Amino acid sequence: MAKRMAGRHSKLEAIRCLKRYIAREVFTLICQWQNEIDQARIAA
Repeated sequence: MAKRMAGRHSKLEAIRCLKRYIAREVFTLICQWQNEIDQARIAA
């Protein structure tokens, strides 16, 4: 957050960037988990 605020972003913009980062990471994990479930169904 300090990095974003040092780059002339406001506190709210920095928080928004962090939320986006978290959302991308969670979405990736969910997609990977779903692919594993699908593969397990195919194998069964």
